[in-house]
Amino acid sequence: MKATYNAIRMCLVLLTAVTLFSCNKDVVTYDKIKKESEVSTAPPTITSITKVDRTTNLTEADLSQLVMIQGTNLSGLKSVKFNDVEADLKQAYVKTKEIVVPVPRLLPGDVTNKVTVTTALGTATADLKINVPALKVNGLYNEFALPGDTTTITGDNFDIYKITKEDAKVSFGGTQATVLSGDQKTLTIIVPASIPRAEAVVNLVTPELPDGLKMNYRHLGQIVNIQNKLWAGEQWQTNGGNLGDPKPINGTFSHIHGVSIGQWGWYDQIHGCNFPVTDADILNHLDQYDLKFELNTEKDHPLSQMFIKFSMRFSITYEWNLYDSGESLNTYGNWQTITLDAKKVMGQLYPNNDNFFYFAINPGVPVNLDFSISSMRLVKKEPIVK
Repeated sequence: MKATYNAIRMCLVLLTAVTLFSCNKDVVTYDKIKKESEVSTAPPTITSITKVDRTTNLTEADLSQLVMIQGTNLSGLKSVKFNDVEADLKQAYVKTKEIVVPVPRLLPGDVTNKVTVTTALGTATADLKINVPALKVNGLYNEFALPGDTTTITGDNFDIYKITKEDAKVSFGGTQATVLSGDQKTLTIIVPASIPRAEAVVNLVTPELPDGLKMNYRHLGQIVNIQNKLWAGEQWQTNGGNLGDPKPINGTFSHIHGVSIGQWGWYDQIHGCNFPVTDADILNHLDQYDLKFELNTEKDHPLSQMFIKFSMRFSITYEWNLYDSGESLNTYGNWQTITLDAKKVMGQLYPNNDNFFYFAINPGVPVNLDFSISSMRLVKKEPIVK
């Protein structure tokens, strides 16, 4: 009797299962999903472009951003174009109802603000603005790099504008430089061993920048000093021949070392001088000039957690905050060009020799100084990227 009951029970379970599965037309199997993802039966359509969360609609996107194109009949994909730039389909995930693909990190030739999807059965387009970042070029990392030395051109988005080892051509006063390497933010070069004159113009040309970009090399401008004589910091002047000195890049420079300063102490025996200004343009348009100098810090003694305070005529005109900002100046034993806005730092200049300039270090923690400065100067602002 028990065996008969169990047999009847098993038959009822099987009958229920057969009934449920035969009536439920929405049951999806793996094979069905696979079949739907591989086969399109009509020309493609695009219903929306979203983030990969599938819900946040996009009207614009950045280069390299991952986007989802939603629609129908998207499989059998031949190409996806953003403007006229074709995406790499090896990086795409494709189903009949969606495509996930990164926006190519390339400049468009023809800006249409459209996405174009092409399959074996047709083409569909949709609106999408692609944001192309501007090229940023700061200039030479060390504007006084010696002939034969290695330096870099720094900035951002170099790869998009083909500022690369393969495509960039760099010359100093017409003499070709060797390009060693490049990435998104730097182009490393060797300064030609022989250039026409000490001061030269660096020219950078790429296929995307056929007219070239120009930047100054060893441009002295208005020297902030009188015949290399300082009334503060004269003891640190050197020609590079002392033990521990970095290699000189433009004659005499100052190497401040062996100085310990306590927390919130004050040290101003660095670079104090008065200097003449006879150039009317500098006197009347100081806002159009930069204060530049080359800095070299020993790797274990960065300038950080401090204020660098600049003074004119014995009044503080500018505080460079390396304390609250967390900024650290560490050149790791290399020379680096520092550029500051002259108007912000100096405030105002005066005719003749009435420009008494100096700066001091005011650290928030105890520090031991070991850094060098060279070629303090005023230089006319020259935008590299017009």
